[in-house]
Amino acid sequence: MLYSLKRYFFLLSCFLLITACSVEPTKETEPQSQVKNEQKEKESAQNPGEEEKEGVVFDSPPVPGNLEEMMAYPVGKLSSAKGIGDNDVKMALEAIPALSEKASDSELTDLFEHLYSLYKKEYEDPKAAMASGTVSVPEQDTPADAKPETFNVEVILDSSGSMANKLGGKTRMELAKESIERFASSLPREANISLRVYGHKGTGSDKDKKVSCSSNELIYPMQAYNKESLSKALGNFKPAGWTPLAKAIAEAQKDLSQYKGDNNKNIIYIVSDGIETCGGNPVAAAKSLKDSGIAPVVNIIGFDVAGKDQQQLQDVAKAAGGTYANVKSQQQLYDEFNKTVEESLEWLNWKNNQNLSTYKKYNKQSMNIYEITNKWYMDNIQEKNLIMFSVNDLKNKEKLTTEQKEKLLEMNEQYYEGQMDSIQELKAVLINATNEEQEKTLEKIDKIYKENAPNN
Repeated sequence: MLYSLKRYFFLLSCFLLITACSVEPTKETEPQSQVKNEQKEKESAQNPGEEEKEGVVFDSPPVPGNLEEMMAYPVGKLSSAKGIGDNDVKMALEAIPALSEKASDSELTDLFEHLYSLYKKEYEDPKAAMASGTVSVPEQDTPADAKPETFNVEVILDSSGSMANKLGGKTRMELAKESIERFASSLPREANISLRVYGHKGTGSDKDKKVSCSSNELIYPMQAYNKESLSKALGNFKPAGWTPLAKAIAEAQKDLSQYKGDNNKNIIYIVSDGIETCGGNPVAAAKSLKDSGIAPVVNIIGFDVAGKDQQQLQDVAKAAGGTYANVKSQQQLYDEFNKTVEESLEWLNWKNNQNLSTYKKYNKQSMNIYEITNKWYMDNIQEKNLIMFSVNDLKNKEKLTTEQKEKLLEMNEQYYEGQMDSIQELKAVLINATNEEQEKTLEKIDKIYKENAPNN
């Protein structure tokens, strides 16, 4: 638990010993019982030759000196009273004898403590509102239920002339298109996909090299999968000319530039059956992509690439911080498409679920803190009012002098002003701690995600 109970108790017992809770302002940092005893000793010292007169004795504990003591203080027998009109309140006030006109300050304090003990309410401990910041890491083979909000896949397909070569009974291009359609249809509805092709214009002849090397087109912009639209886009090109791989990678960086940040998961698949033939530098383009802030997972898939040509594609994958795989069948190609997506989706779903759970948990915690401390505040007001009405009633019944009444009312006002300040301070501390704990929990979730999600 990020925000431990140890810290909570420290806040209550140390940090939140709000000084205004004491009845005697000059002794506000001392326990009430000690203040009370010192006050009596002082009064006796001021009248050394005088016999101690037995005043009105109320066997009530001192009022709490801080919020921790407030929670531990016994609940008053009249805690549920609505006003001094209640029969039980009337009886309790009738039982209070009149104070002597020469009653000491300690006797007034005793009376205040007695009234407090009658009306003291029960206060819920706020530690019950504090949630745990535990993060649960999922089992690797357990799929998450939630879907990612921003999951973007871009397929970059080589459409150079060599993709017309056959593998089995179909051309490499036919097999690639079928695999792309099958893969796109398997993505969750919330995922987006785009398709970029290169080398799909001109021919492989030298006279068409310029045209072919400049052919780089986003034929299916980033959007949710639509079967008809994607099929139409895939039918609009055929294997044609040269291989401007570096240009395709640079254009893909532009395609994904709007999806930067931690809230986006970007995956790029580059399917090629050969190396750069247009004079570009695909390794440099791949490094630029890696450093762009888009943070894509880059997968280079060599489609039946000859051994000597694999090195450049491997270098491109390394520069992009991605992976390289050489496939020799349609099924292998499809498996490569799915492997990274499935793992990425699992961890992104986990992250989204954990983030959502964290927001819910700490929003609820904040609401609980507000609810508890607001109730404390209202209970303090009720206690204060009942004591005030009781003091006025005792004065009306001539059990107090005007001066005694004013002293008791001032004592009441001062005490509850401190109590209410303490409650507001505690509320602010707990809410700040909750916000801090939420941020730490989200950071922990993000750390686990980056350590486990592919290429993070």
